[in-house]
Amino acid sequence: MVAFSSLLLGLGAIAGTFAAPAPEPLPEHVEQRGPSNFILSDDHPLMIARRNASLEARSTPSYVQNYQTGGTVGFTHSGNSFSVNFNTQEDFVVGIGWNPGSTSAITHSGSFSVTSGLATLSIYGWTTSPLVEYYVIEDSKGFSQTGTKKGSFTSDGGSYTVWEAVRTNAPSISGTQTFNQYISIRDSPRASGTVTIANHFAAWKSYGMNLGTLNLQVVAVETWNGAGSAQQTVSN
Repeated sequence: MVAFSSLLLGLGAIAGTFAAPAPEPLPEHVEQRGPSNFILSDDHPLMIARRNASLEARSTPSYVQNYQTGGTVGFTHSGNSFSVNFNTQEDFVVGIGWNPGSTSAITHSGSFSVTSGLATLSIYGWTTSPLVEYYVIEDSKGFSQTGTKKGSFTSDGGSYTVWEAVRTNAPSISGTQTFNQYISIRDSPRASGTVTIANHFAAWKSYGMNLGTLNLQVVAVETWNGAGSAQQTVSN
C-alpha cells in the first residue's frame, strides 16, 4: 500500500517512548452498532488512487522488476464475511465494516496467513476535520513501523504500541492531501478477537493525537508486495 509503504520507507526518526497519562476507561459500547454496511474493495476511489501511486513509484529503476512482475488479488465477500488471496506487488486494502464508523467494540474472527512479503490485518479507518488515517494492527508479517513512537497501553488482553506518522501529498479519502496517521500495533498478534476501539481513541488522545468526524471503519487486510490469504467474519 502507499500508506504503509510510506511507513516502511519513510525517513521519520523513531523517537523514544514518552510517558503519558493512562487513558480513562470508557464504556465498551458508547453507542450500538448496526450490521456492517460498507465494503472496501479494489474499485473504491481511494484504492485506485493508492494503486496508481504505487505503480508510479515502481516505475523508478529500483522498482522496475517488481512492476513488470505484476500479480493477482482475489477478493470475495458475503454478508459480514470476506476472503482474499493475494500474490502481488501492488498496493491494496480490502475489508468489511461501517461508514461511518463508531466507538463501539468490533469483533473479528478467522485466519490470516502471509507466505512472503508484507501484509497486515487491522481495524482501518479515516476521520475528517482533521483528516486522519488510523490503524489498529492486530497481526502483521514482514512489517516494520517507522515514525514517532508515542508510548504503549493495554486493551483487550494485550499491549499495544502507539505510533504517529505524517503522510505528505498522499492519496486520501479527500484526494491528494497531507495528513497524520495514528497506529496502534498489538504486541501479541492475533487473527481473531475483540477490539475495544474506544480505548485506542482515548489512548491516542492522551498523547495529543486527536481525531475528527468518523468516516469509513473496516476490518481490513492490506499488502504491498506480498503473498498470502485471509478470511474474516466481522461483528459487533
